[in-house]
Amino acid sequence: MDIRGVKNVAPNRNLLKRMGAVLFSLTVIVVSYIVITNASQDARDTVEVLRLTQKGGLPAFTVLTDKQVETYNIIRTEYTSDMVLADKLPDVLGKFTKYYIRDNSVLYEDQLLDEKPVKNEWLYKLDEKQEVLTLPYNFLEAGGDILMPGDRVRIRVSYNVEEAAASGAGGNPNAVFNSSQSSVTKTEILFDSIVIKDMLNANSHSIYEVYKEVLKLSEDKRQEVMRSDDFLKSIQPKALLLEGSGEEINKYAKYKSLDSKSFLITMLSRSGSTVIMDELPTLQNEVESWIEKK
Repeated sequence: MDIRGVKNVAPNRNLLKRMGAVLFSLTVIVVSYIVITNASQDARDTVEVLRLTQKGGLPAFTVLTDKQVETYNIIRTEYTSDMVLADKLPDVLGKFTKYYIRDNSVLYEDQLLDEKPVKNEWLYKLDEKQEVLTLPYNFLEAGGDILMPGDRVRIRVSYNVEEAAASGAGGNPNAVFNSSQSSVTKTEILFDSIVIKDMLNANSHSIYEVYKEVLKLSEDKRQEVMRSDDFLKSIQPKALLLEGSGEEINKYAKYKSLDSKSFLITMLSRSGSTVIMDELPTLQNEVESWIEKK
């Protein structure tokens, strides 16, 4: 027997590949078992929360009842601290929805209100010494869609007065003097700086409240409403609601009684002012985009 041929025999490469495949398969099986076991444990570790069951969802400022909510189990890894737990059901009943909530949605703490918000809430914060007056306004002549509630403006009033004019012959005492009435236009500052609290549209509705009502709608419904011509017309101001002192209001009443008068409205710097529409920047941007398309 020639034993030199035995020494030159190479190892079987297919055997090494098979061993590698077996080791890889065992690794996959072990890892899969660990993942499935952990997932099974997570599925058993659940938290009871409240979920909305009202078909079609609930609009803003709707009172919650026990027929509109149910308990719902979610795995603990999906639970967040701002979700409403099932044991808080008695505390939730009777509260108001803050905005539109879709059906089958888990309830969150910040979606609920203890009391229904009032309209024109700024009126409740108005100082007792301050008053609010309504001034007709042409938005094409003063700021257009730039002017917003919270802006400060300066208002001038121009009016005509009759002045007597005399004519005669120099210093001759025997000359006959003639007198006549001539109309003279005067301009004065009515309000040096006054705050716009709100605006009214052609239907005398608060424009700020119109924005707030649209914000309560669902995303799809809101886009549909904002595309309509009626909505664009509803946010065009026809009058300003101005906050002023008693002296300022009296001054306005004095000039309002004049037959020939006109008001000039100019905008002042927003530095130090709180523009109400800054609270709704997303909605404002959407509105501006629709206006541009129109």
